[in-house]
Formats: sequence, structure tokens, C-alpha cells
Amino acid sequence: MKLPECLPVGAVLLVLLAAGTWYFQSAGGALPWMMQSVPLLLTLPGLYRGERRARQWLGFILLFIVLVSITQTFNPQPILRMLAIASLLLAIAMFGWLLYRMKSTVPAPTAPSSHKES
Repeated sequence: MKLPECLPVGAVLLVLLAAGTWYFQSAGGALPWMMQSVPLLLTLPGLYRGERRARQWLGFILLFIVLVSITQTFNPQPILRMLAIASLLLAIAMFGWLLYRMKSTVPAPTAPSSHKES
């Protein structure tokens, strides 16, 4: 597996963990699952192409998932706590890998501005 493919695979794993949480949770319906999964799924095509903007959006989404996972660790059901801890650790690992990938790739050069100074 090439190294840039780790981000899309991690995003799919987070969607699966969110689906597991939704399956075991008795209340809340599909809305919490959709709030976590749909933004991740929207970034997948850009992550496969290696687009910088998709990685930036993934960073924002991962921070949201970290907050949701932290609140779910206080759930009284043990299976939901374990799923929350797993998604928390995966989101933190993905965020660290994302920072590494953003630092290691050079942004595309921009065209010089053509405005004249007075």
C-alpha cells in the first residue's frame, strides 16, 4: 500500500466505527451517524486524488470526530465506550498522519501577481 492511501482507508474505518456506534445506540436515530459519515465520504474522492483542499477539510472533520468521541467515552454502555475510544484513537492517529502529509508535500506554485506599483 502506498503511503498516501492511508488517509482514505482511515476515513472509511471511521465511517465503519460510526456505523457500529449507531447500531448499538438505542436513541438518536441516524442523524449522529450522518453528521460524522457524510462529510468523511465527501472528502474521499479528493483524498484518493491527493488534493490538498480535501486534506484540509479532513482535518476539520477529524477535530469534530475527536470531540464527539470524547463525549461518547462517558456513555454507560461498555460497547459504546469501546467504540468511542477506538474512533478517538483512530481520529488522533489520522490527524497526526494528516499533519505529517501536509508538511511533507509542497504546495503548488502560484503565479506571480502582475499589478504595477505606483
